[in-house]
Amino acid sequence: MDRTMTAVTVGERARLGDPGSEEAWLDEGGFYTSRRWTVSQEGDRGFRTAYLVGRDEATGRTDGLVPFHTVSGGDSNPLYNEATLLGGAPAVQVLAGSRTGYDNRVLLRPGLSDADRGRLMTALCDRLLERADEQGARHVSWWYLPEREARELAALPGFATVATPCPPSASVRPRGASFDEHVAALPASRRSLVRRDLKRLAGGGYRSRSVTADPAALEAYAPLVVQVQARHGEELDEEGAVRYLRRCLSIGSGDDVVITEVLASDGRTAAFALGIVHGRTLYMRVFGCDYAAGHGTHGEYFEATVYGPLRLAMERRLDAVHLGVTSYRAKSLRGAELRPRRAVLMARSDQDLPAPAPDWSFLGDDERFLAGASSEVIPC
Repeated sequence: MDRTMTAVTVGERARLGDPGSEEAWLDEGGFYTSRRWTVSQEGDRGFRTAYLVGRDEATGRTDGLVPFHTVSGGDSNPLYNEATLLGGAPAVQVLAGSRTGYDNRVLLRPGLSDADRGRLMTALCDRLLERADEQGARHVSWWYLPEREARELAALPGFATVATPCPPSASVRPRGASFDEHVAALPASRRSLVRRDLKRLAGGGYRSRSVTADPAALEAYAPLVVQVQARHGEELDEEGAVRYLRRCLSIGSGDDVVITEVLASDGRTAAFALGIVHGRTLYMRVFGCDYAAGHGTHGEYFEATVYGPLRLAMERRLDAVHLGVTSYRAKSLRGAELRPRRAVLMARSDQDLPAPAPDWSFLGDDERFLAGASSEVIPC
């Protein structure tokens, strides 16, 4: 039975800081809604970030948090720009929750009753729309929500909402106590493909290792990141790559930031991937490859981003390696599970929302996964 609903106060912070160790639950929803990741993104790509905080009036305890990010015109990343969803970008966009990383959550204290959850979410969303209106936005958008939380937002009284699919989230989980056991436990077609990948790598003289990221070594990785970005049609210089890698190191602590290197037969780094451990998951963030030296054709990508990180996850007894979005067929054929994500647009109930007209054609073959058309997408 629900307990009596508490009164809610919604305040605002310009910066997050550390609300206190008793609020560690704020970090338990996943890396991309954690405080250390969110704070690290403040000011990135011209976004202005602030925070709505919902508190129990009787105790002053923080029971909910909504980061929100405002930008004029939109994000240069089409995977987070409303132009992709609506066919055109509003003059001002307000994104709620996470705005990078392709995963999102509504941050409410675990253990709240259903009534208190609804009351708190309503209060937070009411204030969120008020702030959006002050900044010239007629609605807000929540990107990459699990289906359960998208439904919960849509059920709130007093708001108009519309939901549309986002690219699903990909992750791979260890099967067995060792990497060999994991491969043996895969379905036959996937097992065969993984073994071919590994055979190609060995035949090319490649090996891999996972190491704790060393700040003094970052400049050596930067040219490999630049080459990958150039293949995707994005301009990035080595200085910018070093800045981004340093930012990744600033997010972690101790041995949380790890790099899987794929080494060529001469011992030089042919490819690498950087990941950050949060909770019991390794989140992959950056891939680089030395295409100019002739690498990239022997499965180096999958060794750096899937197989090597999975071995590390097993060594550390982690639950999963988070692989982000896109390249779904290749990832699922190597054992990844895909979970659907949705974007929710929200406005006042007396306002009309724009009708979604999503265009994910730039994703190529990945577009079919948006509607859950693939058998690899797991409902949640």
